[in-house]
Amino acid sequence: MHYLPIVTCGWFILTVAVTYLISVLNGHVYPLVPYISDTGTKPYESCVFGQMLNIGALLLGVNNYIRYRQVDLAIQSKNVNLKEKWNTVALWLGMIISLGISIVANFQQKPLFAIHMVGALMSFGFSTIYFIIQARISFAFRHLHKKYPKYTVGSCIIYFRIVLCACYTILFFMVFSFSPMAFKQFKGDDLLYWTPEDGGFGYHITATLSEWGLLCIMIVFVFTGSAEFKTIGFHEISFRSKLFDMTMDT
Repeated sequence: MHYLPIVTCGWFILTVAVTYLISVLNGHVYPLVPYISDTGTKPYESCVFGQMLNIGALLLGVNNYIRYRQVDLAIQSKNVNLKEKWNTVALWLGMIISLGISIVANFQQKPLFAIHMVGALMSFGFSTIYFIIQARISFAFRHLHKKYPKYTVGSCIIYFRIVLCACYTILFFMVFSFSPMAFKQFKGDDLLYWTPEDGGFGYHITATLSEWGLLCIMIVFVFTGSAEFKTIGFHEISFRSKLFDMTMDT
């Protein structure tokens, strides 16, 4: 199970790298730090962007559910002192985030800007709360680190997550503060190919760098859960026939 966060992080890195290269090589975006969604707006990169982000959303949703089950097992076994509501809220937030990423993937920015922005707010906005709650949950497991150092995270990782939460929150507000300021000063013809001569470029770069920073923090935060996933295993799903009174494992 501990490979899943690593695979998920690698998939998102591959997604943005591939779509960035395709969009730049086709001359669809200005190479200097475009918005992530800009690199997946025009064909053919939009097809790759949509498909790969949908897979990434699924992987992230699976990570979220496994984390929920892991924490739930710890709560039910009385090994951690944590109210179930923390874990339940985290589960639903995680699902909303995955749905938001899927909306971003399927509703490209240029033709359906409003819906695309709803998806972006769902994914980036709710991630702020999700990360804070997961950092809180991590504190409940802190006492287990001395006994099981191989399968839990210590204080360093927990405080590192808190720092990530603080940085993520700051960058989130920077994105949605500097983007409108940049758009107001834009005087060019193509928003996707935003050059320094088009006006508002400083605000634009600040916003896009902040957005890429959000993605990087999201990837790092998910990656820090790799060690914790070593504590949980998965048994095969069983199917039972109502006709033949027979059970079969996958």
